[in-house]
Amino acid sequence: MAELQTGWHTHLRSIAVANKEYTIEQLSQMDTKNIVRQIKEQVSKTFTVRKTAAVVVLVALTTFGALAIQESVGKTDLYYKVYVDGQYVGDVKDPNFVYDKIASLGDKLQVSVSLVPVHQRLAGGTSEAEVSFAMNEAVNPHVQAIMIRVDGQDVAAVKDMATAKATIEKIKAKFASGDKAVKEVKIMQTIDFQTMRVNRDEVRSLESAAAILLEGREKPKKYLVSRGESLWTIAAKNQTTVDKLKAANPEIANENALQEGQEIAINSVEPFVTVEVVEEITRTVPIEYETQYRDDASLNKGEQRVITEGQAGEKTQKVQIRKKNGNVYAEIVLSEQVVKEKTDKVILRGTKVPTEVSGDWAWPVASRTISSTYGEWRGSSQHFAIDISAPIGTAVYASNNGRVVFAGWDGGYGNVIRISHGNGVVSVYGHLSSIKVSVGQQVEKGTVIGGVGSTGNSTGPHLHYEVLVNGVRVNPAPYM
Repeated sequence: MAELQTGWHTHLRSIAVANKEYTIEQLSQMDTKNIVRQIKEQVSKTFTVRKTAAVVVLVALTTFGALAIQESVGKTDLYYKVYVDGQYVGDVKDPNFVYDKIASLGDKLQVSVSLVPVHQRLAGGTSEAEVSFAMNEAVNPHVQAIMIRVDGQDVAAVKDMATAKATIEKIKAKFASGDKAVKEVKIMQTIDFQTMRVNRDEVRSLESAAAILLEGREKPKKYLVSRGESLWTIAAKNQTTVDKLKAANPEIANENALQEGQEIAINSVEPFVTVEVVEEITRTVPIEYETQYRDDASLNKGEQRVITEGQAGEKTQKVQIRKKNGNVYAEIVLSEQVVKEKTDKVILRGTKVPTEVSGDWAWPVASRTISSTYGEWRGSSQHFAIDISAPIGTAVYASNNGRVVFAGWDGGYGNVIRISHGNGVVSVYGHLSSIKVSVGQQVEKGTVIGGVGSTGNSTGPHLHYEVLVNGVRVNPAPYM
């Protein structure tokens, strides 16, 4: 009788768990007829309400009030058959085992769970482990899938072999252009497929699996800090962020206070797979011309003359291009053919050394109109040169043989040329409108070196002609 009372209380607790509208105390106050009705209602809910909240229903004896069977019950074992979504999964001795399991799984358990009491001799014992496994499977069911492995490492699971192979082909296609240039596409790692049972949530779609294989994993590496570097410069150099560097190096308090030679961690992302693509293309490339110099004794030393302009040629090349994940790492020229010859540039280079300064000096300009004499006063200063009036553009000549030591703009002189004639003698030609020589060029007496102008501090077109001997300005009259 005591066993039946215990079983009766257990049945009441089962109904209370299954139907939260009643407590055990409330059920204990019902008569047998009402309790049987509650049991039948819960049995109905168990096998019709599926994939909702977890429901525990105790299927009791069909005629619960028949106390006359207590004698036969006393001769058997009381245990419970457990059903998950109507599927028998095993036997338990204590229903609390199932209740506690349901409580631990909580809202994750979205299936119906049923307990059916059985009064009979139990041979072989109960199977709580199988029941626990089945309920875990109901939360995270395992399914058979194909695991894509890279160099022996499990990376991504897909539903079947066709999807696994299609994933690899999708990765290859991402980096292959699809035209005739592509000669070979291969994954450099070893790929194999393994059939195994995995959590259903771990099964990836084709697109997701391909992304995992290409996105890779973070692999830490060390970086040696150079003088003056901060986390900001290091982040830019390594294509990462300061926040990521701080996370990898929590000991660094100040991102700007790094020491030369300090070693810090940098997390670099490496893909699981590397796709190598080999392409062969034909391209046209220019052949750059060269510059040839030829000595010419008819030209003064330092003087040059272009006699042949350079022109680039063309050639076609058959090239093998190798890429890793879309990045070119090698180019190999397989063959090439010249379709247009190049023409080298030819420049004559003067070797003639002008004669020494001749005894006779030439007027630097054809005009003989002197507008300002040597030494005349201009206010509080003297004019230590001779000004010769002439129209703008009138040719200016070297007054004797020499070498150009300056040619360009010089403040108040405007455009000016200075020619060294040896023995410390330098002639100066100022306010020019144009310059026709360059520094280092050897010139002969009477060579046109520029044109009369009015540049710099000038009030009108004229040639400012000046002579220095050992750096001292002298009367230029003897040097004209």
